[in-house]
Amino acid sequence: MIFPPGVLANDFWERPRTLYLRRAGTDETIRTTYWADGKILMPGYTSVCHVLRDVRAGVSADMSPRLLDILAGIQGWFRSYKQDRLIVVTSGLRVESTNANTEGAAKNSRHKTGGAADITIPDVPADYLAKLGLYLQGGGVGWYPSKHFVHVDDWKQRFWKG
Repeated sequence: MIFPPGVLANDFWERPRTLYLRRAGTDETIRTTYWADGKILMPGYTSVCHVLRDVRAGVSADMSPRLLDILAGIQGWFRSYKQDRLIVVTSGLRVESTNANTEGAAKNSRHKTGGAADITIPDVPADYLAKLGLYLQGGGVGWYPSKHFVHVDDWKQRFWKG
């Protein structure tokens, strides 16, 4: 992967953090700033948490700011190339029953604590997205080539192919 100079330089993390997300299954789309001037902006943060909710159970929770930063880092990389890329969220928060009924879900999934999201970006291969997630070094990255999505989470750095 070749990154433009300064793509995720230290000052990147000082700038306002905006996410452009769509929730698969509901087609809710938001573009909102959740962090600026060293603090979380509650209106934007609440909107992001709503999009990342457990859709099956209709439950929202506070999502991990570190997870949101990983998503912002992914979009920041594309923005550095003048590409405004939408992240499609296929799974965010999962309550216990939703997690138990999700094929292949880990019993102690970070989804249950608001620390994980399964994502795609239209026209971006999942393996490329996984490499970008690994580059950010923010947490775990799972690549699911047969299902065309990538899992990112806020826990320890690790990689797996599902």
